Amino acid sequence: ANIGVEVASITRQVVFEAESNSNDPLIGGHLIVFGTPNPQYIQGVEFRNFGQQGRLGRYPTHFHDCGDAPGSVLKKNVVRDSNQRSYVIHKTNEVLLQENIAYNNFGHAFFLE
Repeated sequence: ANIGVEVASITRQVVFEAESNSNDPLIGGHLIVFGTPNPQYIQGVEFRNFGQQGRLGRYPTHFHDCGDAPGSVLKKNVVRDSNQRSYVIHKTNEVLLQENIAYNNFGHAFFLE
């Protein structure tokens, strides 16, 4: 029998970790790149306890309404223990997503609209 596995490191040296909210444990941090066509480069970061379940637009990593954003890159990042999705690209074009990991997330890992 042939068995295949995928192995990846889910830790990074740079970690953004949101504090837990005792009133609502499903509310974590969120990172949004909003309305800029200027290139953004996010590489090698681990996001823990990000995303806000039930709150529209509050995702661990979110490009929102940037239009054409050539040169923008999300690469080799890890979103883990996400409360809502992982990588969201909304009304933004020309963003490169490459070698990213979503682990133990709620909802879609990669969401493009």
